[in-house]
Amino acid sequence: TVPLIYDKTVLVIPKPRNKNSLSYQTSKVLAPFTAGLWGVVILVIVCTSLLSVWFAKGSSVKRPLRRRPKPSFRQELGVWSRLSLDSILEKGLFFFSGGVGQDEGSSL
Repeated sequence: TVPLIYDKTVLVIPKPRNKNSLSYQTSKVLAPFTAGLWGVVILVIVCTSLLSVWFAKGSSVKRPLRRRPKPSFRQELGVWSRLSLDSILEKGLFFFSGGVGQDEGSSL
């Protein structure tokens, strides 16, 4: 096909500066959302993770049938904090990877 008219407009931008600093690269990644919205996103990830650990309490953290002494508060706190951290990392990775899920039994 033959164009009807030719336009001699040329788009010119100034030569971009080569900025490789960590703060500049991070600000480019965080630029689409405001700080408040990033806070809401992170809060939602943490809340859903903690709720999933809370609701899975009865199914995934069962003691065997034989009698074991009840773990101390410090041991239980350690177990719950590890489960919570694992869940936060799992949900955050799922969110920021565009929904690509990880294997159920794999460790993060």
